[in-house]
Amino acid sequence: MGIAIALILIAIIALVIWLVITRGLQLKQLLEDGIDTEGKVLRQFKHNPKTGSLSTDHFLRYSYRDRNGIEHEYKSRVNRDFWAAHPEGSTIAITYSKSKAEISAPRFLVDAARETMAKRKP
Repeated sequence: MGIAIALILIAIIALVIWLVITRGLQLKQLLEDGIDTEGKVLRQFKHNPKTGSLSTDHFLRYSYRDRNGIEHEYKSRVNRDFWAAHPEGSTIAITYSKSKAEISAPRFLVDAARETMAKRKP
């Protein structure tokens, strides 16, 4: 029984690490070859990671068209103020990858990553 719980915990930790690394690599991709466009907010939703927790994660599901006219959808975690300012049906500034158009993020997140990287350069 104890080994099964340990394996489940290891699997959960590995998944979280994989998700963080994957999103970091996606942001790097957006910084390297990002194209700015506008998208449309399809859905706003919240997720409370733990019942009774004071923190709530805010998400937007949005769609956008790449330079070839292909429509993509993506879900992104955003801060509460950005979430509140972008109701369903509103437009949203998006950056997507030129080489992998299915990778995108709200532009403010890409801009924040760009500013952070600029501060790190000697």
